[in-house]
Amino acid sequence: MGSFMTRNYRVYIEELDRYVNFVDRDVEIKELLKVIRKGTVFPIAIYGPEGCGKTALLRYIAREVAMWNNVVVVYIDALEQFDLDKALFTTHKEAFEVIQDLLSIPFGVSLARITMAIISRLAKKISLKGKNVVVIVDDVYRAIGIENVDRYTKSLYEWIGYLHEKYEVGNVAIILSTSEGISKRELSRHTYVDIRMLWNLPREGFRELVHQLKPPSTIDVNTLWRLTGGNPRALIELAKLNWSKETWINIIYENKIRRAIHYIDKNKLLSLVRDPDSDWETAEKLEELGLMIELRHTAVIGKAPNPNPELGIGREWAWQIPIYKEVARKFTKS
Repeated sequence: MGSFMTRNYRVYIEELDRYVNFVDRDVEIKELLKVIRKGTVFPIAIYGPEGCGKTALLRYIAREVAMWNNVVVVYIDALEQFDLDKALFTTHKEAFEVIQDLLSIPFGVSLARITMAIISRLAKKISLKGKNVVVIVDDVYRAIGIENVDRYTKSLYEWIGYLHEKYEVGNVAIILSTSEGISKRELSRHTYVDIRMLWNLPREGFRELVHQLKPPSTIDVNTLWRLTGGNPRALIELAKLNWSKETWINIIYENKIRRAIHYIDKNKLLSLVRDPDSDWETAEKLEELGLMIELRHTAVIGKAPNPNPELGIGREWAWQIPIYKEVARKFTKS
């Protein structure tokens, strides 16, 4: 079961119209809270498989830090379009006041673009001197566009120094997240950002989530683990389909795999099905399609996955979830 830190935090799953308890991310939470207490010299950009739980984790972190003394927290969900309360979480109600004339729909991307303007205007209403400032912008690069990745990230890096100089703040921590393989690759070329990887749920946390979603007795946890690799969103998608594996496979083919089969040589695709590390160039193309992901073992929040051929995990590359590998195998051979 999850620890005392997280078991009382509930996450709303819109697709299923229900709440579940936030599950085992204790190691990741401790690491991020340690980083925030210390402050960041560079913005931290967290990447990981789509649906691995970045948003749930960062929302939890924002609320945990908001309970600290002498802190200003601004959390922005850059993909939230119409609900301002979902798009913005902050410790200071004054933040809502300063954005009224700056905001346009969609709310999330609008907020992401004016992140530092919010802090700057907030400083005119409350003193930031000595306060610790925490800014979290979730799924920012998909919202602002790949062409703006470098400029946006560098501007936030420069703002860390500006906040210290202009407003005499205490520590500053800026955390960004992305599911975009291309944006991660762009950022890797620069020295003004610290890139970290977050992986899918560990096995025990996944088991707890499965228990909460109550699949039929004919589907066991080990089967679900082999299909999803611990990815929470994949599990939720399967639950939404009344646990129909065949329906899920057909949807994955239509939405994800069909495009890859048309654009990528079948022999190269099958080579990566057998060994994710066999073809770096093709793996990068599949990363752009949201099917594979580059692994970082020395810059990981929590633990990097061990190589596991059954789950499609190599040393350098992995399929984001095992079912992608299996669907690619099935439809490439047919």
